[in-house]
Amino acid sequence: MLTRRTFVNALAATAATAVLAGCDTTENMPETAVPEPTLQEPESPAVPAISTAPVYFTREISPEGLARAFDALGFSPAGNVAVKLSTGEPGGHNFLSPDLIGDFVRSLGATIVECNTAYGGARGTTESHLRAAADHGFTAIANVDIMDADGSMSLPVEGGTHLTEDLVGAHLASYDSVVSLAHFKGHAMGGFGGAIKNCSIGIASREGKMLIHSAGTSTTSWGSPAQDDFLESMAEAAKAVSDHFGGVGGAMAYVNVMNRLSVDCDCDSHPAEPEMADIGILASLDPVALDRACVDLVYSAPDGAALVERIESRNGAHTLDHAEAIGLGSQTYELVDLDAGTTEEEPMTINVTCNGRTVTYELNDSAAARGLVGQLPLTLDVEPFGSNEQTFYPPEALDCSDAPLAEGGAGVLAYYEPWGDVVMFYDGFSGNGGLYELGRAVAGAENVAGMAGTIEVTRA
Repeated sequence: MLTRRTFVNALAATAATAVLAGCDTTENMPETAVPEPTLQEPESPAVPAISTAPVYFTREISPEGLARAFDALGFSPAGNVAVKLSTGEPGGHNFLSPDLIGDFVRSLGATIVECNTAYGGARGTTESHLRAAADHGFTAIANVDIMDADGSMSLPVEGGTHLTEDLVGAHLASYDSVVSLAHFKGHAMGGFGGAIKNCSIGIASREGKMLIHSAGTSTTSWGSPAQDDFLESMAEAAKAVSDHFGGVGGAMAYVNVMNRLSVDCDCDSHPAEPEMADIGILASLDPVALDRACVDLVYSAPDGAALVERIESRNGAHTLDHAEAIGLGSQTYELVDLDAGTTEEEPMTINVTCNGRTVTYELNDSAAARGLVGQLPLTLDVEPFGSNEQTFYPPEALDCSDAPLAEGGAGVLAYYEPWGDVVMFYDGFSGNGGLYELGRAVAGAENVAGMAGTIEVTRA
């Protein structure tokens, strides 16, 4: 790789001269994958009509953001409350963090519920599944009930094409209210996984999972049904669960967390790393509207190509079409932006860490800064240059069309467009041709000069 450092060394060796010029206008992806749809100000919560279902949205992926999205529903779970989530296959790391959801689950006085897998793995038996749940931190925040530990119960499927019954964990009968808390992401078979998958395959017993995967033909093997038949069976199973709790506006609520947006499911022990930025948290009383809104946000994201390809390659949207056709919910929704009218967003900050020492930069609101953040996290080498700077090379070029020229000295974080390197200044500099400011150090600036070797660049 030809870097500024090797280029200058080559110049010195040959006593040549050169003019560094030119402008790379490669566009890059912004930090967040949130589109700019027409959003409505929050209104008083109401039970959604099937025709247009409210979907509440916040970009804040935090315990507070989760609580705010759920509270907007005006949903008060009664009786014995279940929170259905994926405990995550051991080896994977994209499942919802107990640190994110712990306060929420405790606030409901809920039990975390799951069912055993049908593909074996480390969650194929109740004993191993509970061990995985403990290892992933879920038993530390709530009781965990593997609902098919004592077998299955049958729920009728009304209006189904493939299923006449849905076999779910027998313990489902013990619960009066259910909150689906799904990690929205891709899925190797369904294209995507959200509320519908969480409440169909996720609540199905081992036998029920086989029934869905085989499109109603077997409780002992997956079979090989047509893809659309499998997708339709997922929708039908989710409707059976919804109907059991009173349908839309009944005793179920749905939350999707759009972070760690891998093309693979949390049931994968080796999921692909996400290729897109986190989006936010969405909540609705209508599972179809919720999943539709999440899919639309993926399609609107500038960095969503990999997940879009996964959805389309499995015809994933057909699940929503069938779900709507059989009355599970509506694909017509109103996206209610819970962030509208709130205080100004916190500035973007990043950490650059080397050998245990960190410098924190507050970035400006430029396309270049957003483009850098959109590539994080990064692990790469730092290269000293001259007597006043350290440099590193992000994988993709940054768009400097609206970035200010760099001025000043120590603590400046800049991008040298002709060579595509990010520059961390620890002393004064002069001249700024092709050098654009990304931000300034707000902590740890004294650590820059001593950096050597490998650095980690992450969101602060």
